[in-house]
Amino acid sequence: MPGLEPVVLFYDPEKRGWQICLNEQTEARRKRLYWGIPLTCVTMAVCNSPQVPLAAVPMKAKVALADRPVLGPLVGILSAENRDGSLKGNFSNYKAIMQAGQKIGGIVFAFTPSGVNWKKRVIRGYIFDNNNNKWLTCSFPFPDVVYNRIQDRNEENKKSSQSCIQRFSSFPGITLYNRGFFNKEDIIRVLSKSSGIKKYLPETNALLSEKDLVYMLKRHKAVYLKPADDRLGSGIIRVAKQHSLKLYTMHYYAAGNELAKYNTHNVQRLWKKIRQQMIRSPYIVQQAVNLATVSSCPFDFRVLVQKNRQGLWKISGLGIRVAGHSEGITTHVPRGGRIDNPQSVLPQAFPSQNPALTTRRVKRLCLAVAKKLEQQYRHLGEMSIDVGLDRNGRLWIFEANAKPMKFDEPEIREKQLEQVIRYAQFLTFNKIFR
Repeated sequence: MPGLEPVVLFYDPEKRGWQICLNEQTEARRKRLYWGIPLTCVTMAVCNSPQVPLAAVPMKAKVALADRPVLGPLVGILSAENRDGSLKGNFSNYKAIMQAGQKIGGIVFAFTPSGVNWKKRVIRGYIFDNNNNKWLTCSFPFPDVVYNRIQDRNEENKKSSQSCIQRFSSFPGITLYNRGFFNKEDIIRVLSKSSGIKKYLPETNALLSEKDLVYMLKRHKAVYLKPADDRLGSGIIRVAKQHSLKLYTMHYYAAGNELAKYNTHNVQRLWKKIRQQMIRSPYIVQQAVNLATVSSCPFDFRVLVQKNRQGLWKISGLGIRVAGHSEGITTHVPRGGRIDNPQSVLPQAFPSQNPALTTRRVKRLCLAVAKKLEQQYRHLGEMSIDVGLDRNGRLWIFEANAKPMKFDEPEIREKQLEQVIRYAQFLTFNKIFR
């Protein structure tokens, strides 16, 4: 991006202020910089020594050499909060994002709804001091980017969280992404409106009663019952009907993530058992796809799609998850699945096909999905998409998640963190140079 200059700065917790290293600067050699929304002057003490004090928290950032030099990007990670308003959530993820900012160029802090002073337009933020392995609090202006990482639906649905999200989403100059979790039923409905994507969707309906289950089992040999508002495979149930025996077979995860099986010839008893295993969430009933297998275990794709430094959708990574059991009903690692890669799995599942062609098909489909969902949901910056491949080589879209979990593949994880900062740079500086 033109007109940007790298800077090195650090926060001094003893002096409770920011300093900038002069020896690292060229055009940005000045004490007065501007950051945040609206632009706020921050006076930096000058550090002439190349040695940063041990107590300081070093950071890299960019300066836009406009009429007023703008320092950024300033990224606030919106977190859930404890009763006293303190930080709650995935601390290791917050630290990883901050470290990516320190490496690439971005000032990142975490905050909670109660840490926002709307009248003064300042935030009590948390930064992590790697050298001393502790969290520090300091004051920030409103950030250029609010990155919603409240990882729990119940926390996000709290009044304080919703009020904070709503106010930031409508605050001029601030970009908030991603605004909230996806709902599985809503995602299917949106994607069904695309003629190019609709053919990749398994038949899906709301599960409101026993009749909905019976209807789908008449149309398909097996179905999945999925919580519309949950993820990580919790609460998923698989039901199959052997019409010749008039036998219903139900697979589900019991206590301790152990795969359990229940057989019955009576649909009423089946429905009663299903109700006992459902979690608190609306449910959908979805056509079961006969997935391709490796070593007799079904597998699917996990694809990470993110906005890049140009604000365009790009694939950050593609991995494979293999179910832990031949009758496994989900490939999620917490439910017994394992991580693998396309280069290893695809030649085993489809020896006569080129794995590169298959992965390109998956990537093209996921980019189309991201672009379609963006038409419905404002300010999406990333998502993960679960894609299945059946035994005939046909692709199927199972779901999309607005808040991707950590990818365990190191190269994907590194790219995942990098793109968060790169996209924040785009959001911050693009409006200056437009």
